Amino acid sequence: MHQRMNERMNKHTAQATRRTEIVRILPPLAALAAMASFAAHEADPAAAAESGYLAVLAVAALLPAAFLAPWPAYEVGVGSVLAAAAVWVLPPGPARGVAMVALLLATLAVATGRALLQRSSLSFRFWIPLALGGQMLLRGDLFLAPPPALRLAVALVVLPVVGGAALAMLARRRGTALALIAGGTAVALAPGFNVASTLGLVALAAGDRLARPDSGRLAKGAAWIALLAPIAWAPGPGVAAAVCGLALWRPKVALGLALPAAAALAWRFHEPATGIALQAVWLLLLVPAAILPDWEGLAPALAALLMTGTVPLVPNAATLAAPLALAALSLRRDAAFTVPQAVWTGATLGGTALLASYPWLREEPLSSFLALIGRAPGPGLAAAAIALFLALAAAGTWMGRSWGEPLRSARLAGLAAACVALALLVGLPDFGTALVAPAVPVVLDAGHLAWEAKVPRRAIGSVVVESSLSNGAGLAPGTPVAIVRLREADESGTVGGPVWVLRSGEGTGEWAARRPDVARAGVKAPRPWISWVAGDFLAQRYRSQWTLERPERASTLRIERAPGVPPDLAVAVYQLEIRR
Repeated sequence: MHQRMNERMNKHTAQATRRTEIVRILPPLAALAAMASFAAHEADPAAAAESGYLAVLAVAALLPAAFLAPWPAYEVGVGSVLAAAAVWVLPPGPARGVAMVALLLATLAVATGRALLQRSSLSFRFWIPLALGGQMLLRGDLFLAPPPALRLAVALVVLPVVGGAALAMLARRRGTALALIAGGTAVALAPGFNVASTLGLVALAAGDRLARPDSGRLAKGAAWIALLAPIAWAPGPGVAAAVCGLALWRPKVALGLALPAAAALAWRFHEPATGIALQAVWLLLLVPAAILPDWEGLAPALAALLMTGTVPLVPNAATLAAPLALAALSLRRDAAFTVPQAVWTGATLGGTALLASYPWLREEPLSSFLALIGRAPGPGLAAAAIALFLALAAAGTWMGRSWGEPLRSARLAGLAAACVALALLVGLPDFGTALVAPAVPVVLDAGHLAWEAKVPRRAIGSVVVESSLSNGAGLAPGTPVAIVRLREADESGTVGGPVWVLRSGEGTGEWAARRPDVARAGVKAPRPWISWVAGDFLAQRYRSQWTLERPERASTLRIERAPGVPPDLAVAVYQLEIRR
């Protein structure tokens, strides 16, 4: 009798679980249907294309969040409704893209937090959906101009699944907090899971597996293959990744190997010693608390320092993933050290995801985020990072004596978040006074040669112009296309002031530079400031700044079409800002 009752209960539980798994995916799919139907009925082709792209991006990020969130997944339902509402209500353009990515990032963050509270973070069920969701946000640009299907599947599915599995293995022995810090640091560099960052995490997981006494011969053989696989992919970065993985198994042996490996890498890939020192600053930037490892983590931390300074950044900074993740795994496990670092890593990863996604699409989003808050790598960064995190650690150690562990972690997290917010407020640049109404660009063409606006009566130190060109693909680089004048009338009525020439290929460029026919022609354009979906390609606009030799006072700012440009050339000015 009892056996039959147990069988019925197990059967009902299995059916309920299957039903729950099906229900999880319904809100994202319903949101996809709503957004796709809206896109199909939009009259503007560019707006329809953008709506279609946002629909694909939203469902790609919401589905992993649905499997990550504990049941009932309230945040996924709310996120799906808000995503559909954003596409339906907000006007097409960059602002809608920013709102969508911020919403998806918040949904994934809430799902992650709820899963951590339920302590389900040691299973693959936590790490793989988290890795997939993060990859969709960090590499969402792949949906805009999809590569071949196999390459797309590898980039968006295979690599994050492998990386998530590696982090799950690391979390079992190293702890969830340190694994999250290590993974967040690694994926912020690429950004996302690319070959370099994934192989770095796999090498660390392999070294950790070799350190487990219960590993059998088959498991150890597979771990050795995974440990040496990065060397077969790229010998320079691969050696650094293998040394870092070995440091989790045989720390002293790895440190002994790190010394000749660092010397060989420095001789082969680096010239001045200052470059090695500046590259090593990344360790203090992303894992500042690694300067205070516990006694067992001292040898791995030193190996991480050597590899961070000498690993070649080829093809990009993702080769730093293994050494920086190793440094993260060497942190003290005391909350006074890990909690502030986790807050900083989360803030860094969130800012990187926003800048890597549409419409910003930065080529190096992590560096752009750090530069935005005035924290670009440099000698001053090391001192600032050391002072800040030592202060947090000391404060937490001293004040935390009378706190329980949850309360201590919460207060330290709040203190660290306040410090990060303060850095953002202090470091953000002055956006100045805008002279052009949002979403209403000024167009200079053969029928409208100039535009003028009154400016506040104050000292002006710089002028910022956001613009793009139409029919400017045939212009030679450096061709003057517009002239910016600060005008001030003196007592005699004579108008004068400084002048700045805006040139094609330098301060501005063709809006359709990424269109296939224009790209094949080799048109030179600056790095875009903002991109937007224009049918089957990305349009872009550019931002340039004119810094005056000394602050000037002016009554008006005038921008005019440069003389001698082709008659069909048009200069679209999206924004003009004056700054002190």
